[in-house]
Amino acid sequence: MAAKREDQLTKVSVDAAIAHVQAFYGALNSNRELIASFYAPTPSSIVFNGNSVADGPAVQDIFVNQMPKSHYEAQSFDSQIINPAYPTVTPTGVKPAAEMTIKDMSILLLVSGYVRYGEGREQPQRGFSETFILVPNPSKTTDRNKRHHEWVIQSENFRLVV
Repeated sequence: MAAKREDQLTKVSVDAAIAHVQAFYGALNSNRELIASFYAPTPSSIVFNGNSVADGPAVQDIFVNQMPKSHYEAQSFDSQIINPAYPTVTPTGVKPAAEMTIKDMSILLLVSGYVRYGEGREQPQRGFSETFILVPNPSKTTDRNKRHHEWVIQSENFRLVV
């Protein structure tokens, strides 16, 4: 594998952050049946306002069956590379170093914005802060009929701040 240049790594992390913010909050707003697809098969930690959640399907269940309609608006976000040589797990095991690409990294993503719970614009806005650790999706597919994300959530912490 050729040496990874810092500017290339930064571009990959920024592109991953933009794609995640657009797709994830879009799903929370209008396509909640896709939420589980954003999570790693075995996430390390998911916390919503101090409450631990088991995994992506459990998060999806909360949003589909327990939460009112909502509108999330990300106001700002920042991404930082945690590990530029993240040991990506494939269906056959850990990817050998010789096969690693520039996208085999883990990324810290910090997001802040506003959320409205309930129908209509007259509902009060609440501030939120959310922290993600994104990792390469070990089960991404090229099948156009299946939903996939290049990056999945390994860890998440959501907090209402206002």
